[in-house]
Amino acid sequence: MKLPLKWLKEYVDFNVTVDEFIEKMMWRGFEVASVEKELAEVERVVVGRLAGLTKHPDADKLQVCAIDVGSGETLSIVTGAQNVFEGALVPVALDGSRLAGGLTITETVMRGVKSAGMLCSGKELGITEADYKGAEAHGILLLEGDIVPGTPIETALGMDDIIFDIEITPNRPDCQSILGMCREVASALGQKFREPTIKEIVGGGNAEDYAKVTVLNTELCPRYTARVVVDLHIAPSPAWMQKKLKAVGLRPINNIVDITNLVMVEYGHPMHAFDLACVENGHIVVRNAFENEVVVTLDSKARPVTPDMLLIADPKKGVGIAGVMGGENSEIMEQTKATLFESAVFKGSNIRSTVRKLKHTTDAAARFIKGVEAVNAKLASDRAIELVVELNAGRVVGGAIDACAASLEDRVAVIDCGRVNRILHTAFTPREMAEMLSTLNMEAKVEGEALRLTIPHYRTDIAADIEADANVAEELARVYGYYNIAPKLMDGATFCGRLTPDIKGEDEIKDIAVGMGCYEMYNYNFTGPNALDALLLEAGSEKRKAVKLLNPFGEEQSLMRTTLYMGMLDAVALNCGRKTGHGRFFEVGNAHFDLGTELPEERKLLGFAFTGADEDFFTLKGTVEELLDRLGADNARFIKGGGEYFHPGQKALISAGGEVIGELGTVHPKVQKAYGIPQAVYVAELNVEKLLKHRNTKKTYAPIPRFPSVERDIAVVTDEAVLSTDAVNAILLADAGVIVSDARLFDVYRGAGVPEGKKSMAFSFSLRAEDRTLTDAEIRAAMDSILVSLEAKTGAKLRG
Repeated sequence: MKLPLKWLKEYVDFNVTVDEFIEKMMWRGFEVASVEKELAEVERVVVGRLAGLTKHPDADKLQVCAIDVGSGETLSIVTGAQNVFEGALVPVALDGSRLAGGLTITETVMRGVKSAGMLCSGKELGITEADYKGAEAHGILLLEGDIVPGTPIETALGMDDIIFDIEITPNRPDCQSILGMCREVASALGQKFREPTIKEIVGGGNAEDYAKVTVLNTELCPRYTARVVVDLHIAPSPAWMQKKLKAVGLRPINNIVDITNLVMVEYGHPMHAFDLACVENGHIVVRNAFENEVVVTLDSKARPVTPDMLLIADPKKGVGIAGVMGGENSEIMEQTKATLFESAVFKGSNIRSTVRKLKHTTDAAARFIKGVEAVNAKLASDRAIELVVELNAGRVVGGAIDACAASLEDRVAVIDCGRVNRILHTAFTPREMAEMLSTLNMEAKVEGEALRLTIPHYRTDIAADIEADANVAEELARVYGYYNIAPKLMDGATFCGRLTPDIKGEDEIKDIAVGMGCYEMYNYNFTGPNALDALLLEAGSEKRKAVKLLNPFGEEQSLMRTTLYMGMLDAVALNCGRKTGHGRFFEVGNAHFDLGTELPEERKLLGFAFTGADEDFFTLKGTVEELLDRLGADNARFIKGGGEYFHPGQKALISAGGEVIGELGTVHPKVQKAYGIPQAVYVAELNVEKLLKHRNTKKTYAPIPRFPSVERDIAVVTDEAVLSTDAVNAILLADAGVIVSDARLFDVYRGAGVPEGKKSMAFSFSLRAEDRTLTDAEIRAAMDSILVSLEAKTGAKLRG
């Protein structure tokens, strides 16, 4: 926030040095980032009086000036300017001086005559006609009045202001204004703040004959005030207004636009002016944008808007993006005869969202994002109309059109003085607290050991709820001085932090993976089109719906990954190339999918990658099975399926509770070759959220069996398409009259003795009873039941 010293002095008596001011503001929580002069680029330029003027002896177009600069010694300066004369007061750049644009002046010799400096034009000083009359005239700037030679040029021009650039913390939107900062300065310097009085002007006629305001979304726009001004006189702003705007870094445009900018700086509330003739029927409608709507803004750019954005519109079209920028179709032009001044309150979070989506921000948007409030909206509007009348810029029609759904009542908080003292480790009485708060323009009434605090409308950072005590403690610390509060060790209640269930589940997965000999890896979230092509993905594959980066490092990092496979295969290739000896890896990371929704879908994935002489499809499958068993995912099973990046005969989907939660398989030879991996690789990928959804954290304990179990094997012939898991389930669920457990496949045979299109699968399992040792008859009956179950559910026949 730029705060010119002269502007500050209009409201506060400045009774300290610049260094003292900087320190006092620092202790109030406002860091002065820099102190700049109004003529920041100009150094060692003074006023000189031409004591004599002669022709150059060796150049017809040059003159030699004898200049009195108040040093007691007359300087000789050569000039080519023809508008100078004896007795004229002119700016003189001395030896070693610096001018606008970084130009440095040194003593020199021109055609044999010594020149001790240079006479300056307005352009060389970086000033315009608005700064000083004659500044843009051709030739040397001629100064008016009785100015003592040697006077610094900034003093002579009345441009000796100092500009403080002050850092504003996010919780103080009220200090985004000259008035807000002046209130703080007055308190810091122990001075009285001279609150400006705005003259509320009501013009002739009825404003509603010219304009109408309808707010369709009062949540995003709780207040919208409008004033109508007709018979406009568009002209340059007066010099005082232009100087103020330039001092805070704004470019003067014309009187109407400059009024809105001055009010924004002075009161911290953005305003906008519409050409009323360009608003259909003079009807302002504050609404959400329509689907596929486009608004051309003041910078002549067509900006597509979405239904979550707020627009200022008329019944037919958008005339501005609320809180960001006005529309080109309603811009104030020289021929504009009627205008509508807007001063509104827009929800900061919505403006932030709009700015991010449009990838465009403005000074007004930044102020709305930090926060504005409803009372100040009306004050800003009244101040703008006051300036219109002062500058004779048009005729005001009627009063304000005010669509207000916001509460304008004073906020009141009851402050527990005891709690405030405990927070600060102080012993202030309620009366002392009230006196300190009064220096911040806060009215506080003592009620026993409490304060009844009326919170000023502009102090939106002070809550009226449970946080009020802490907010007031901060204000008192700033006023009293942090350096006056004795330091002490921190005390307070401590508590044990907790991990969320998702993070605990993720940590458990990692622990299980590490326990099975896997090394954890981390890969970049970025990938490229070539990496997706290397996976042999079909055109419509979900894994091709990658989020595109707007500013990628390169083509191979232009997409957000949709699978962990690319990074894991690159890591496997690197480990194989360097012969690290590591062959088991896992990764837990995010993948992102552009599914056409407002935001990309983020999924947390678990990936495994195995390679090496001791690894195959079944070691990977066994690892996944162990993980599922350790997590208690009892309903998980392997079914036919898997991506095109797998070997057709060695892949499977992982299902739990009827939904697919992952896949695994042997990497297709073409994919393996594309990634430069010299040996077979086996990979798996599971959706962590879905996996944890089927996790069973309840542990069931059973006593150790008192009676021995009987181990049995069985070999059956089935169709080629029958899955071993289906056969295992048939064995375990057989109505055998005994407990059947630990069923597993241990052999698959195709060849002699097995018909074409068939395969032999051999299974082992255990039979037992809880209360007795099984007899041979019970074992035979159980085996018969298992064969019946296998035949009924898989069509299997006992292999002869």
